[in-house]
Formats: sequence, structure tokens, C-alpha cells
Amino acid sequence: MTFHSREERIKTRTFSDAKEASIHVAGEMIALVRSRAAEGKTCVLGLATGSTPVSVYAELVRCHQQEGVSFRNVITFNLDEY
Repeated sequence: MTFHSREERIKTRTFSDAKEASIHVAGEMIALVRSRAAEGKTCVLGLATGSTPVSVYAELVRCHQQEGVSFRNVITFNLDEY
């Protein structure tokens, strides 16, 4: 039996805390939403439930309320592991 090994290179980012990570993730989501809107297309997001992503969602709400980010072109599928 022959085994082949290869090294996978996965882009990884580290953050000093959860808040910094949440702001970054929300920013990535907003960039995708805006990009799809500029193309006149719908943006489909799979969103997790539970307490882990709450700070990401809070940042998305903040961006909507304070910066006018629109989610008009967004459809979500909310995932639940239960």
C-alpha cells in the first residue's frame, strides 16, 4: 500500500479576541452582500444558530442601523444542529 502525503495550505487568521474576530467576519459577510447587490443578484447566507455567532450578528445589526448596510437582497438559511 502506498501513501501519498501532501501539505494543505489553508488561509488562517488569528485575532486578539472574539470581538475583533466578529467584526472581521461581519465585514466579510457585508462585502459579499454588497458585491452581490452590485451585480443585481441575491446573496444566500447559511447562518448558524446558538450563542457562538451572536456577536457577529450584533455587528451586522450595528452596521445596518449605524452605517445603513442593506440586507434587502439577502436570503438566509438558518442552521440548527438539534
